[in-house]
Amino acid sequence: MNIRRSDTKQSVAAWSRWGLAGLAAMMVMGTFVATVSAEGGNVRYSYEEARIAGDRQFVLVPRAEDNLSGEVTTDRLEAAFEALRSAKRPTYGNSYAVASGNPPRGARVEVHIDSDKTDFAPIIMAEAVYTLTEFGVPEVHFPGHTSGGLTRADISFAAYTLTAPLWKVVPPGSVTTAQILMPDGELLPVAEVNERWQSDRESVVDDVYAFLDTEEPYTLRSIVRILPDVDELRLDDVLPLLAHDERMIRRSTLRILEGMEDDETVLDAVSTALDGESSSSLARRFAEFLGESRHAEYSVLEQFHLLDQGDDEEAEQAVRDLADWEGDPRVVEALSESLRDERSEVAMAAVRSVDELELNEVRADALEDASVAPDVRQEISENLAVSENDPEIRLIGLTYIANERSGGYANQAIAAIGELPIDTAREQVEEFLQNSSTERRRTAIDALIERNSLDSVQSLMEAADDQPETQMMQQAAYDIMVSHSLDEIIEQTGSGSVQVQEVAYRAIGERASQEGERDRSVATINEGRAHRLASIRGAAARSLGQIGGDEALQTLGEMTGDSDAEVRREVALALGGFSGTDYADELMEYLDDNDPGVVAAAIDAMEQRDDRRAADRIQDMVDHDEPVIRASAIRAVTTFLPKDQDDAVRRHMGLLSGSVSDDALEVRKATLEQLGRFESSMAVTNIATQLGAEDTDVRIAAVRALAATGHDDALPLLRSSLGDAEALVRREAVDALTVLAGSNARPQLEERMENEDDPEVRELIQSRLQEI
Repeated sequence: MNIRRSDTKQSVAAWSRWGLAGLAAMMVMGTFVATVSAEGGNVRYSYEEARIAGDRQFVLVPRAEDNLSGEVTTDRLEAAFEALRSAKRPTYGNSYAVASGNPPRGARVEVHIDSDKTDFAPIIMAEAVYTLTEFGVPEVHFPGHTSGGLTRADISFAAYTLTAPLWKVVPPGSVTTAQILMPDGELLPVAEVNERWQSDRESVVDDVYAFLDTEEPYTLRSIVRILPDVDELRLDDVLPLLAHDERMIRRSTLRILEGMEDDETVLDAVSTALDGESSSSLARRFAEFLGESRHAEYSVLEQFHLLDQGDDEEAEQAVRDLADWEGDPRVVEALSESLRDERSEVAMAAVRSVDELELNEVRADALEDASVAPDVRQEISENLAVSENDPEIRLIGLTYIANERSGGYANQAIAAIGELPIDTAREQVEEFLQNSSTERRRTAIDALIERNSLDSVQSLMEAADDQPETQMMQQAAYDIMVSHSLDEIIEQTGSGSVQVQEVAYRAIGERASQEGERDRSVATINEGRAHRLASIRGAAARSLGQIGGDEALQTLGEMTGDSDAEVRREVALALGGFSGTDYADELMEYLDDNDPGVVAAAIDAMEQRDDRRAADRIQDMVDHDEPVIRASAIRAVTTFLPKDQDDAVRRHMGLLSGSVSDDALEVRKATLEQLGRFESSMAVTNIATQLGAEDTDVRIAAVRALAATGHDDALPLLRSSLGDAEALVRREAVDALTVLAGSNARPQLEERMENEDDPEVRELIQSRLQEI
């Protein structure tokens, strides 16, 4: 019986069903499957009893010997015979083998059989021939027993021979005696397969790839692993395995693709597999594979995976690394989402990457998105605020800071916006004129004055109608207008805005006086005094007072009877600029005007002229029902006071001590201002009562008044004001203390510096310390 020439065929499907678990069954059935080494055998043959077709027969059965694997050398051949002898010492006795030559095909092996064991010579020869030819040795010599070498054909015993699937023996190695199982189930001698490999390799490779149809996962994994050794990978057959149901198949497939990280076909398949991979560990391997690619559109996928599936540290690093992928819209989207990540470290890393890539639209959107954490938005805004290249970008960041942060941070941002050389920045500052915060409104006023744009005049005048800082805004509009040339101001009298016209007419007089262009301005002013709108006529009257001269005075006299109270107020204030008694009677008549503003303006004009003829009447008006009149009367009475008369001063101080707690804020502020004109402890005491006032402006007025007294008693009060809750008050206290105490203020300012958290106040303290 010679099983090597058996016509038995095993189908590929049967092979798949048996797999590794079918080894024992296959041995019983007469077919042995073993790992085929390209270097040497790993079996020995043993003459044993077996059942064949129900009959008990003795046959040669292969037994595994892992220690026989490896490079075929003469020592290994001798060791193979020793393995036979060790297994059956009673049979072999002292038999031994001698190997020489160049193994395996050029080796000569001689087996010397123990003379005491000649009865067992046929068994020893059979086992030795089958075992040693497994290594590729062509024949085995038995001196004293045979005249030449024996091959397997010379052995009369039946034997189980090695049967291996095609994929285990290609490329051809040292296996020379096996039967090869083809994908269609046919068994071919290994020699025939080797011959086909040389003559028609492509068809052999086709047969190897046909085994990929197997349904046995362990077998399929083994096949996949050897494919790179067979030939160049056929990607159309291999890449679909990345989506195989079995994870080990997907993993093995990825492993054989290593080194192909720059093949776009492979990268497409791996990226698709990554999207659908259910195993976290294998998904990471897919991502790492893609990360090795030189193609940026694929290598970035590793960072996306780590961001989504990695731990916190990996996600943070992935976000940082995304800054290396410029111009990829997927990166933009990922970083945008990362700004909203609940993990603070990840979100902050995204801020830095977005900043590095200058993704301005992403940053701007994040500032308006409440789902982005406040500290993340703050970091974004601060980065935008220091952008050096694009003022529009700086504007976005500064606007956020101005709106969202408080105190000096907001004020500094508004001031910085005012310095940006773009109209949108000016418009943004103008919007802050309507802000609910007093500090922001006043900082905006200062910023617009500093910017000095005629375009801001209208915004200031409009805001003055709605906000408490009416006078400050109107004055700011005037300061801006009057700082421009006379020609520019005259041009503004033709503005489409009545409010701008009003400011222009009001500023013409002062500017004309500064430029020595009195005559050229008169014609325009006369147009204004004849205007149908009272606000324009009043503004023209104020300019006449600035120009001065007989002609202007006469024109003002003609305007004293204007039917509109607004005009009469302006005429009265303009007349206050003229010395002497011209139109004094008209001012006296204004004291009886039915408009409180006109009365107050007449009092202010008389104070300005130091016209005391109505001093007694004005004294009585200190208790007038109208706050505006009370405030003007207090100012005038203080001016008219004979300060060299102690009794009069004491009586007046008593008056002021009552007015300082007046219900009307403007009266209280006017009183504080007048108290500041007295260098006395009594004045300081009265002022001190308002340092705790609820209204910030009153406290500011009190601080200014304390400094104005110049009295030493004011120093401890100013020191205490350094700790006021409002930064506006603290800033005034810093200036007041510096003025009043000089270098002696240093210890208090340095102490305040240690506790101050408002950046504007800190900056001011630092500046004042340098000055003193």
